[in-house]
Amino acid sequence: MYNERKSIYKNANSMEQPIKDAEDVMTKLPYEVFTSDEVKQIEADYAQNHNGHCFGLMQKAGRAVFDFIVKNCSEAKEVWIFCGKGNNGGDGYIVAGLLQDHGIKHRVFSTGLPHEGSEAAIAYDYYIKLGGRIEYELPNNGIIPEKSEPIIAFSKPDIIIDALLGTGIESAPTGVVAKWIAYINALDTFTVAVDVPSGVCSDTGTVRGMSVCANATVCMLALKPGLLTSDAVDFVGEIEFASLGVDTVDYHEILSQNSYKSPLPIVQVNYEDVIDLLPVRFPSYNKGDNGKVLIISGAEGMGGAAIICGNGALRAGAGLVKVAVDKVNIPAIIASRPELMTVDLNDDEMLQNSICWADAIAIGPGLGVNKRTARLLEFLADLEDQNLVYDADALNVLATKEEDFYRENRILTPHPGEASRLLGVSIEEICADRILSCYKLQRKYGGVVLLKGPGSIVCDGQRLTIVHEGSSALATGGSGDLLTGIIVSLLGQGLSPAEATIVGAALHGKAGMIAGNKKGIIGTMPMDLCQYVRELINVKN
Repeated sequence: MYNERKSIYKNANSMEQPIKDAEDVMTKLPYEVFTSDEVKQIEADYAQNHNGHCFGLMQKAGRAVFDFIVKNCSEAKEVWIFCGKGNNGGDGYIVAGLLQDHGIKHRVFSTGLPHEGSEAAIAYDYYIKLGGRIEYELPNNGIIPEKSEPIIAFSKPDIIIDALLGTGIESAPTGVVAKWIAYINALDTFTVAVDVPSGVCSDTGTVRGMSVCANATVCMLALKPGLLTSDAVDFVGEIEFASLGVDTVDYHEILSQNSYKSPLPIVQVNYEDVIDLLPVRFPSYNKGDNGKVLIISGAEGMGGAAIICGNGALRAGAGLVKVAVDKVNIPAIIASRPELMTVDLNDDEMLQNSICWADAIAIGPGLGVNKRTARLLEFLADLEDQNLVYDADALNVLATKEEDFYRENRILTPHPGEASRLLGVSIEEICADRILSCYKLQRKYGGVVLLKGPGSIVCDGQRLTIVHEGSSALATGGSGDLLTGIIVSLLGQGLSPAEATIVGAALHGKAGMIAGNKKGIIGTMPMDLCQYVRELINVKN
């Protein structure tokens, strides 16, 4: 083992073809996403072709973090690096070595010696050889002075590097690591996480206890799903991706026969990725060419849901939009949006005629959980030519049905509460693994499922897509109604159910971000998004 370490250490002196510039490793977020087990297989394949170890990847990972600091934090005068015992800590020692080489003031704090024989141990030895010094106790005796207290002999860095835990954790950090995470957060200093903020589950995005709250995360080798969804969105900051020179494009296919792979291939998209799917309106088009949409929504007292949903459909480009609502809501709808046609949802004959007329149908917002909603779902039960969107109370009623209700021409758009009812589990179980929950929903109900929330997830039975758009400006009543209108509008314009769901979620999330940034996240209302939906959907026209 010593000779093996000595051999790797010798190669470390040359930094295995060091990367000179951040641009050599930093790329836009990749389309492909891989779980921690899948990443281990990618690393194993790398090691097989590199003398049985991954120290070269560790060198490149440390270089990527160092280059990020140089590029984005050039004014920093002092850097503190917090290292754990595993390979994430090894990445931190490589960063420290580069800081040492470049004469940048820094301190390294470690929770303990790296595991014997590991790549992290090689990196540790390398840093020590350069003259580096390791501290094993928190600075300032681990005490953060209160703002009201005088600060005496208290030091603070310009940048913190979090290299404590990395990927693979499933439980809450405890003991020394938990104490150090609390200290890092209390320093309130610009923090860069190496690969994954310590405390975030890289597969699910859940934070079961404490987590480093990073301003930026430099994700290595492969994009991890946990960075994009669930609790993680509060902790990762800006995500920078470093490929480390490894091409992972074909790995979904390579891993498809292995038991440790994710249930389906996972990908991520943002608005820019779906632009090619946006509808194009040719000069010869008339209103009938742009889709006839029916929205069944808005029982007595809940007409606003129909108005919001109808506006979403119009602004997303549907040629004709009809809303079936309780007749008491019709005057308000005509007054607020005369472009919307109306029909009394309690008139079975008129409703059936409207169903036959429509190219695509959405049902659920503002209907309530009652016998009438159940009856409305029965009207749609045998439809095969039209694609359907089930939202809100349509989902809640669907969850009460005992018979198998699997069908392919339907999109379900649950939030976690609705998802919990559809699967018969707690909301906590849904949120503990949003990706798996979305997969289970699709397996049970068929079609396409959009699990809304931080890092919305779409499953069409072929892949899991994380939509990397959104804002907490959307955390207000009616946002989901607007999204339903956008999706059914895209269906009416000819997009497939999977395309309409992914494009609709990306449009909605991007519009929410823009609206929140323009006027402020708090107080943004769903109708505020409509002007940006209109702008975003027209980039090809």
